[in-house]
Amino acid sequence: MTEPRSPESRVLHYFRTKARQLLATSELPICEHSGLSGSHREEFQRIYLKEVLPRRFDVGKGMTYGLIGRSREADIVIWDAVNYPSLPMLDNSFFFAESVRVVIESKSRWSMQDWRDVQSKTSAVRHVLLDYSRSLEDEISMLQLDVYALKRGEQHSGMLIARPKIGTAAVFIEGGKDFTSNPDSITDEDLADADFEWPDLTLFLREGVVVSKEISSADEEVISFRRLGDDSLVYFTNGLLRLLAERTVSSQGHFYLDNYMMSVLEAPPYAQLPYPSGLWRPGRIPLH
Repeated sequence: MTEPRSPESRVLHYFRTKARQLLATSELPICEHSGLSGSHREEFQRIYLKEVLPRRFDVGKGMTYGLIGRSREADIVIWDAVNYPSLPMLDNSFFFAESVRVVIESKSRWSMQDWRDVQSKTSAVRHVLLDYSRSLEDEISMLQLDVYALKRGEQHSGMLIARPKIGTAAVFIEGGKDFTSNPDSITDEDLADADFEWPDLTLFLREGVVVSKEISSADEEVISFRRLGDDSLVYFTNGLLRLLAERTVSSQGHFYLDNYMMSVLEAPPYAQLPYPSGLWRPGRIPLH
């Protein structure tokens, strides 16, 4: 009698199947034409994301506008469609920066030219200025600070709130072996503006590698390289859920896939590259 599959094995099987589907589309005859390849690839990934993301988020394509600055046209825009509007245009959609949670660049094949394009678009998103009003989470944090100060008989001067910038990600369906197999070749010059130019998450699907920005155990900001093979898509998707959660106020606890992919989370990075910080770390700091 066949043993029933564990929840983890079912989750991993699902994402491994989706990864094979994504890779299969890049091999279809229609994808031999670069223009068709791009539109087919982007649409498939939008369909995939709509299947796995919470319904609060919608997936579109267009440009993000802030009070100051705007992005370049993005392949995939994940935005909060429940609480914000968008403005459909003839050639693309206008997204308000306050509504956008993550912007993803999608490439069929790795090339240094495409990587530079990803970096340029990531930098444009990083420089968009958002106008945030205080959220429910901010109000609760202030109430907690008031109660803490009252208990101690102290005065406080409010709280410094640093919001996360719009999240960024990139996907390369094919290629990237030279880049991912030799992180030591990345120079300090390449990392000088990493806070602005490197995406928070990058998936090299065929190579089975995920590159992510993290805080190391030594409290350094680092870029980590992980070789995950068939489980690269589930790791990337979980990272994407985290980017969304960090930029969303929820009345419920945030959900991640961690408990359903414990074996994948055990994979340590095979390289970590420290980079200089150019942005405030998100957080809330009481002022005394």
